[in-house]
Amino acid sequence: MKSYLIFVGLFSLIINSSPAQSKKDKLNEIMRAYHNYNMFDGSVLVAENGKVIYKAAFGLANREWDIPNTTETKFMIGSISKSFTATLMLIQVQKGLIKLDKAILDYLPEFSNKPAAKVTIRQLLSHTSGIPNYDIIKDFFPKISRQNFSREEYVKVYMDSPLAFEPGTRYAYSSWGYFTLGYIMERVTGKSYSQLVKEDIFNKTGMNSSGSYFHTQVVNKRATGYDYSFGGYTSSDFRDQSNTMGTGDLYSTVEDIFRFHIALSNNTLLNKQLTAEMFTPGIRPAQYGYGWFNKQFKYTTTDSVFSNFHLGMTEGFLSFIVRIPSTNSLIIVLCNSSPTDFFGITGNLAKVLYNKPVHIKKPIHKVIEKLIAEQGVIKAIEEYKRMKADTARYYIDWISMNFLAEQLQTLKRYEDARIIGENNVAEFSNRDLVMVTMGNIYLALNRKADAIAYYKKALTIYPGYEEAKNKLKEIEEHK
Repeated sequence: MKSYLIFVGLFSLIINSSPAQSKKDKLNEIMRAYHNYNMFDGSVLVAENGKVIYKAAFGLANREWDIPNTTETKFMIGSISKSFTATLMLIQVQKGLIKLDKAILDYLPEFSNKPAAKVTIRQLLSHTSGIPNYDIIKDFFPKISRQNFSREEYVKVYMDSPLAFEPGTRYAYSSWGYFTLGYIMERVTGKSYSQLVKEDIFNKTGMNSSGSYFHTQVVNKRATGYDYSFGGYTSSDFRDQSNTMGTGDLYSTVEDIFRFHIALSNNTLLNKQLTAEMFTPGIRPAQYGYGWFNKQFKYTTTDSVFSNFHLGMTEGFLSFIVRIPSTNSLIIVLCNSSPTDFFGITGNLAKVLYNKPVHIKKPIHKVIEKLIAEQGVIKAIEEYKRMKADTARYYIDWISMNFLAEQLQTLKRYEDARIIGENNVAEFSNRDLVMVTMGNIYLALNRKADAIAYYKKALTIYPGYEEAKNKLKEIEEHK
């Protein structure tokens, strides 16, 4: 029997809402199932009514030395760092050092006559500044992201960039905006971001296992980041943390993030007014406040609850935090193997909190990975169609399917990438990312007309997609 058939034959986990089984046991069954599917290595914590009801760790913190993850393992938290940066900025506002409606120019004179000069602190916090994200730069990864910059040098990378829209009129996620927030705080206080976040947040909340990371540091109990690839794991790529200050440079543990959650709930760090502003929904559809998405978190097809959440992704790490203010509940997932179905995992954990039955189906993309490695892409697509019809036992995560196409392109297996990509655009025709990935694959195959068509499809779905715009511009310039 082929090994993939053994994998396919693994049971689907059904967890009922029987009172005989504790929530802790149900949560553990869910996480063990995801770990067994090679979809989770890391730490997890779930709290309800302000109390931790479950915490556990799975997989390896370091694969070279077979060192296991624990709940004390420190993980890079990626863009969840923005939630801390927003809180840190509001603390400076609370101190009277910075004002929300003052502009960048009021704190950084070098922005004089620059496009973003009049952008306010409030607009930076809510991603309504119009400052673009780093993906407007061709080959930002890996070229610029690997370089070491002083603060002054890195600001020059983007300070002349035209604004994407009139500040305050729209939402568009901008890591450059959050780097600017960090830089403003450093200039105003005379302290480094690392020192300031330690003094104003970590020390005050007892977050003794958290910090701002730089790659030359030796951090005790810090996990190594890995990417799941065909046939196993690869070590994650390198990024210099000098260009992620305030946007994705922090590491933490599940227990420390729980302490942060409690401090926000109890107004230990911020007064009630500023806390309320931070958690107020912003411009739709993102409804981003200050450092948090503040919107309904859907955990079944019919059930949702208002939440504050944020996702973090950085080389080899993936993190997700969901706060549920109405019950003072919290779900934290810190993972050191990427990618994974973070919404699926957290959604199933939330079902347990609300006594809903959980049916963990087999992830189709994991079966496809093994088939591609063992029998090729054609066989994988045949099996995809069969499994897709078996909705009782299998589920499809479009993000993971798109990642398969991206991986194959990275490996320069362009024809294989094309087959998976074409399957994806047929299956997920409303996903802009899938269209851009297809465009990139066609561009690698020198099928420029097809690439143009898919970049345009992406822009039809989301007119603000900078990568699609840049690729079209690049193709036009090289005609």
